[in-house]
Amino acid sequence: MPRILVLDGHSSAALAFVRSLGKAGYWVAVAVANGTFAAAVKSRYCKAAEVYPNPVEGVEPFVDSVRDIVNKHEIDLVIPITDSTVWPLSQAEELAGLVRIAVPSRAIVELVSDKYRTVCLAESLGVPIPKTLLVKSVDEIGGISDWNYPIVIKDRYSINWQQGKGVSGGVVFAYDSEDLYSKVKARLLTVDEVLLQSFSPGEGVGFSCFASGGKIFLPFQWRRLREKDPRGSGSSARMSVPLDEDIEQHSRTLILNAGFQGIAMVEYKRNRHNGALTLMEINGRPWGSMQLPIHAGIDYPQYLVRWCLDGILPPETLSYKEKITCRWLTADFIHLENLWEGRPDGWPEAYPDFFVNLLKVLLPWYPGLRYDHLSIDDPNPGIADLKKWFNSRFGSNKR
Repeated sequence: MPRILVLDGHSSAALAFVRSLGKAGYWVAVAVANGTFAAAVKSRYCKAAEVYPNPVEGVEPFVDSVRDIVNKHEIDLVIPITDSTVWPLSQAEELAGLVRIAVPSRAIVELVSDKYRTVCLAESLGVPIPKTLLVKSVDEIGGISDWNYPIVIKDRYSINWQQGKGVSGGVVFAYDSEDLYSKVKARLLTVDEVLLQSFSPGEGVGFSCFASGGKIFLPFQWRRLREKDPRGSGSSARMSVPLDEDIEQHSRTLILNAGFQGIAMVEYKRNRHNGALTLMEINGRPWGSMQLPIHAGIDYPQYLVRWCLDGILPPETLSYKEKITCRWLTADFIHLENLWEGRPDGWPEAYPDFFVNLLKVLLPWYPGLRYDHLSIDDPNPGIADLKKWFNSRFGSNKR
């Protein structure tokens, strides 16, 4: 069987890949940035664990380390999971011919990594977007005088790569003009430009698929039930739902016009009052809620590996189980911690109730409920994840 190297072992998606590919009989190694906790290395399906230098601290040492790991274990395919490894490996010409890497082309990675270019492409295709302004100085803020608060401030890139190193991006909210000016000015001391976007209320909905040769395969959809940070972050719980015609059409249009190849995810906000959709982001790489489609019946990791190694395309459509809920337990605990802090001043929409969500989080099982990390046949990653969270809150080294 081919030998697979999964990077970013700290991520939930990496664990989903390791379990999926291991169950299919692949030999799987896991690698993680130095000093990072990685539940995936605890999996019974992880045959070898390796460490590499953090890519954001230096791309060249990271690529050299990946090359050494590939040679050491005779790896056939490398699967980077997060932006910190996808971008460097899409540029790593020195690995060409040595090993196959599950990344789109360099041009496509650069496109989907650029939030401003993605928004511009979406707007040109008729995909609904939030009001967006790219600013390079605080003097340009006047262009949004008619926007309502809060206003979203985000970096143009999830990771801003310069001179072989990366600066991780972030998202903050401004609740009035003084707050906006202060936060934009502070962020521009670190990066050259930021995006300002109008606030989009509503629930998060996601669409994922496999794209190849100008066609879309394996469409799948879900909606978010809870988020680590109720103001907006990765989900702690989400549910598979039927395909929505508008979401599917917008996503197909965006992914195909971007020229994307491989697995991709597009995320929207749906207004709870009028059902209007607004594009949030496109991920041209594995995403955090990867375990949900696997539980629902669409195993993206296996289809991706077969395509990368043997050129085998997946089925164009595949029925999946609806109303499957998948949750990340420790992220649900963080969700509760954030709710306990209370609704932020100036927050414009309803805020989740702590006690209602406490009951939901404490319910360990109901029909259709599955878990990201916890697994009966592979318990160690889930146990390690819970232990890490518990020690961070109640251990002797807690802050």
